[in-house]
Amino acid sequence: MKHSMIKMISLLLAVFLSLAVFSACGVDPNVKQEEETTSEYEVKIDGEEEEVEREGFYAYAKGKTDPVEVGGVEVSVTDFAVRSYELAFLMAQKNFKTPKDIPLDAAVQYAFTHIFYNDFYHITNKAAQYRSASEQQIRDSLKEQFGTDDFKVTSSMLYNAGKEIFEMWIPSYGTNIYYIIDAVNVDGDQAEIVSTFYNELARKTLLGKATITVKIQDGRPVIASLKAE
Repeated sequence: MKHSMIKMISLLLAVFLSLAVFSACGVDPNVKQEEETTSEYEVKIDGEEEEVEREGFYAYAKGKTDPVEVGGVEVSVTDFAVRSYELAFLMAQKNFKTPKDIPLDAAVQYAFTHIFYNDFYHITNKAAQYRSASEQQIRDSLKEQFGTDDFKVTSSMLYNAGKEIFEMWIPSYGTNIYYIIDAVNVDGDQAEIVSTFYNELARKTLLGKATITVKIQDGRPVIASLKAE
């Protein structure tokens, strides 16, 4: 009996200490904790910041990364620098003066993918994933990305006329993006974001350069044009 009582006291003490640790850390032991997905990739050494490569796929930005105000709207220059990378180096659409210059299938594929993913570089499927979308979803995504849906979308190869839906096997685009935003030129309701992309974190091997023009339309930023090399 005495031995059982000692075991019970020890068990209660262990539970109490565990709860105290969770409380001190600000963690509720009864709630499932979400994984951290936005950990910092820069550490300070002797007062200077040094980039550290992380596990997984990330966009490593340097340069003029602060948001800017364009036509009274705050614009994330890093988001649109990544858009320029997607279009130029993943979709091979390096030059267009207006969105209408983008080939139909490329525009639809780009809009289709962005229905399901915010960024291409996060797509890490082990195998291509089947997805389907309605015509309205495609048009809404085109408007969100480019400010227009003035495309004959049902003429796209991704459109299944029999089912009246768009179908696509989305590949894995997962990759790291290493870049420097060299300049952000704001002119009224437009902004040019000039970026240089590299093949590694040290930024020694040039991948390419891209200048994306963003304009404010209906109170939000959209892609107006792109020039890359």
